[in-house]
Amino acid sequence: MAFPTRLQQVLDEGRAIIRSGIKIACTTGTYGFWNGKGDIVIAGLTYWPNSLITVSEPVYGLGTAASTFTAELVAQRDSGLTPDKLLLIESEGYKDAPVTVYDFYFDPDDRSFLHAEPGAYGYIDTIDHSRDGGEPKLIANVRSGAIANHRDGYRTASHEDQQLVSAGDMFFQYASKVKHESFDISFD
Repeated sequence: MAFPTRLQQVLDEGRAIIRSGIKIACTTGTYGFWNGKGDIVIAGLTYWPNSLITVSEPVYGLGTAASTFTAELVAQRDSGLTPDKLLLIESEGYKDAPVTVYDFYFDPDDRSFLHAEPGAYGYIDTIDHSRDGGEPKLIANVRSGAIANHRDGYRTASHEDQQLVSAGDMFFQYASKVKHESFDISFD
């Protein structure tokens, strides 16, 4: 992976400023939060500040099994992430909303944005409510992007479907004609 030249330079020097961000794409709106100060616009999306973003370490399974992690956002009036902004996510269709966690890289000399590197990715399963020192907190329970490994697609192993993929291909010509039979076996 090649980073932009300036980012690679400040990384090599050990001086890059790294912040975390999270993007949640609900059915009618996309929301961004980051653990810095003030609003920041990255790729056309405004990320609201929240210095208390917490993303748990994903719990990994074997093979292609989906892992889970949580993303916690605490409403902080002094940072601009008021409870009403935080609850916007709740009023959206958040079930199965894609979530991407990012590392945001900034130049240490002029604080300019250099690069967004995506990290953990998944889909919101549920959102829990809690209070952290009196402030409302949303805890998104996220299933990793590997959940897509187990989703059924619309394709089938049939001659008709194969013709849509590759006309004239006869590999599945008998697939829909296979008959399933059961046998009674008795041992006397």
